[in-house]
Amino acid sequence: MNRLLKFLIGTFTALLGSFVFGCIFFRLFTGMNPFTDWSIFTYGNVASKAFSIGSIPNIGLFYLFLNRDNYDSARGVIFSFIIIALYIIFG
Repeated sequence: MNRLLKFLIGTFTALLGSFVFGCIFFRLFTGMNPFTDWSIFTYGNVASKAFSIGSIPNIGLFYLFLNRDNYDSARGVIFSFIIIALYIIFG
């Protein structure tokens, strides 16, 4: 596979994982369904908090890519951390 494709696979899987786990943690801690109560994300900094907490399981994804010697995808996971950090700072 192409190196750029592996990098994009790592980036998009990490961003998708952050979104999914962020919604799960949001549901567990608040009891509200993030898909039906989507407007709650527009109030304050709730989306950035859920997204940052949801990025914690990406550490396991990073080590999974490293153990499989898929370094380009692991770089994509690191790049997704940078995207999430920029979203938290500027969003």
